[in-house]
Amino acid sequence: MTTLDLGRLVEVSQALQEAGVDGLHVDVSDGVFVPDLTFGYRVVRALTDRLIIPVEAHLMVINPEEQLRAVSEAGASRASFHFESTAYPWRVACLGQSLGLEVGVAFNPATPLGSVGYLREGISFVDILTSEPDSRGERMLPRMAARVTEAGINLGGDVVIEVDGGVSMSNIEELSAAGASDFVVGRALIDVEALSTAVTALRMRASRDCH
Repeated sequence: MTTLDLGRLVEVSQALQEAGVDGLHVDVSDGVFVPDLTFGYRVVRALTDRLIIPVEAHLMVINPEEQLRAVSEAGASRASFHFESTAYPWRVACLGQSLGLEVGVAFNPATPLGSVGYLREGISFVDILTSEPDSRGERMLPRMAARVTEAGINLGGDVVIEVDGGVSMSNIEELSAAGASDFVVGRALIDVEALSTAVTALRMRASRDCH
């Protein structure tokens, strides 16, 4: 694979599925909460219609309640919304559950994690952003493994910790050791000729799930 050509999104997604990834993570951005305007529920539907692996919608939007229902109806099985995007994250989490979604709450790198514990009973996973949203080409920010550990301490129990941003062959093992169990891998699979080999190598280093 060379670069991610959005005109070949379905083809690239199918290639990732064949390479053995466990799911597809789709950023749904509204151009307000983050600078970029990206995919919406119609793109989610196009992917879920053509893939067997689960599709996760990462809602980088204001008013996530509106988009939760849309991506659920479009076939997404998982969805995460940003803690910073709503004054009522518990209510949003409960809405997602009522729609049959595995619900996660996402935290930007600058957001303190002290509030995540009260959401424990309402979510299936927490998405720890390890780089700034929309920071093209940026590496993972420093001390993110410690942040993953902090999230695990605050959550306790069996809530899955997902890491998202700059995950690569050089840091995935450290993130796994810190307590992450799901890994959103983007750039590490771009410009890779042998996708299956790359996915296998990442999984071996992490011994967890790659999306």
